[in-house]
Amino acid sequence: MPMEKLIEQEEGMDSLIERVGLYIPIYRGYKEQNLRRDEDRAIRQELVLTLEGAEENMKVISEASAESTDIAADVDRISEKINVFLESVAENVNGYSGWHASADSLEKEMEELVSLDSKLIEDTVLLRGTVANLVQKIDLGEYAIMTPLKEIEKILDRLIEDYDGRETVMKKFLKEV
Repeated sequence: MPMEKLIEQEEGMDSLIERVGLYIPIYRGYKEQNLRRDEDRAIRQELVLTLEGAEENMKVISEASAESTDIAADVDRISEKINVFLESVAENVNGYSGWHASADSLEKEMEELVSLDSKLIEDTVLLRGTVANLVQKIDLGEYAIMTPLKEIEKILDRLIEDYDGRETVMKKFLKEV
């Protein structure tokens, strides 16, 4: 039997076992808990990767803005926000251990968390693109960067606000359970 067929059969068995397991309450709870943990970690890791990239790109932007003290001050402020936010997210990259087990009973908060996660992902994509576009403009010799800098700061402020909201919801889970 070709290797591809064996792999397909094995994958089919895993999904069959998982589907059957979902009918067993203990297994379903365990599986859902692990999925929540994986999703939480993935969102945090995505934020860390985006912020690390933005931090690197801000160095290029900083060099380009060195001649203008007003712009340099804005770049330094934004860079510091990125750095502080990155440290905050990176120190909790695996989330809160008790949250994953306690998330079953609070459906409203779960919906709020999903909404915040969606906003975080959208804004990470937007931040990456906006910072990359600004770096590209600088590489092409354009130094009118004040408007894109303001946009980067707005996006970053939204990210921080949504992340803080997410953390508040997660901590509420821990208090109520």
